[in-house]
Amino acid sequence: MSEAEATAVSTTRRLLWVGPLAAIVGAAFALLYDADNGLRTVFRVKAELRRADARLAKLWTERTDLVGRAERLRGDKFEIESVARESLGMVRPGEIVVRLRSAPQGD
Repeated sequence: MSEAEATAVSTTRRLLWVGPLAAIVGAAFALLYDADNGLRTVFRVKAELRRADARLAKLWTERTDLVGRAERLRGDKFEIESVARESLGMVRPGEIVVRLRSAPQGD
């Protein structure tokens, strides 16, 4: 094989890598920037999942508090009275309600 033929074979071998390399680069570009299935979408969905998990934890805490309050209301007469007084403005017979207005803030 002559030197010219060896150079031509070497050049051909180098050119054979251009197609697969271009395909890999194109696939990587599509993976990164595809609006529906790309990595940006994956990161966005993961962020949404973290927010949903945080909200779920908050709701579970709130539920636990409400279940505890419901249990107290079922068995504690003083708790029932406290809620009736605070939420409904109820008073016992014979009690006098005095409502005070707050003082003006400008003095």
